[in-house]
Amino acid sequence: MICDHEKNDGCYSKVSLFQHLDPADAALLTSLLHTRKYHKGDYVVQEGERSDTLFVIHQGSVKLSKYNENGKEHIIRFLFSGDFFGQSSLLHQTPHQSNAEVLETSTICSIRKQDFDQLLEHDSKLAYHFLLAITSLLSETDEWNSSISAMTTEQKIAKLLLDFHTRNHAKHEIRLPVFKKDMALLLGITPETLSRKLNIMQHQQLLQVNGNEIRILQLQELKDMIT
Repeated sequence: MICDHEKNDGCYSKVSLFQHLDPADAALLTSLLHTRKYHKGDYVVQEGERSDTLFVIHQGSVKLSKYNENGKEHIIRFLFSGDFFGQSSLLHQTPHQSNAEVLETSTICSIRKQDFDQLLEHDSKLAYHFLLAITSLLSETDEWNSSISAMTTEQKIAKLLLDFHTRNHAKHEIRLPVFKKDMALLLGITPETLSRKLNIMQHQQLLQVNGNEIRILQLQELKDMIT
């Protein structure tokens, strides 16, 4: 259905790509966006599927992953409110390069290429902001890949928790929308190792683990671990 979020809670308000829009263009964008609710385990798109759509996460979280020829899953990125995906398919109408699996009940907005092009005609600056957003995304991915490979297991875990903390605008408590096995897979360690290291960090009073919730007790010390 057409996006019906309140003006001060629109999808665009959470995405840096659209935050420069003036009220008239924001209203046009809202009229062009469609919104849909997904449930845990649903796929927004699957690897190899064709579309010409950009997706924006309004609420919830999504896992981007793909499988190698041996059937082993490779996690690319976790996405949260304000993140977008599908930009390559939007620009080039190429098959999606990964699966987008919903990790919890989520509301996701979408805009098709023909509507996105219409918005570009109204706001020429959008192309520039789109380029900046994609460049920033690529830079973050490169930084993650280059830094994580040289880190100890403890540093990898600290970096991932800080990433969740920052991107969810959390204060101290992080509610993990992802399975620990997925976290471990992204970090390149076993789930058993992840659980053991989290227990050690809990004994060190760096954090407190309660099911899928982690309360950071020493934020600066976690930051110092990866500096």
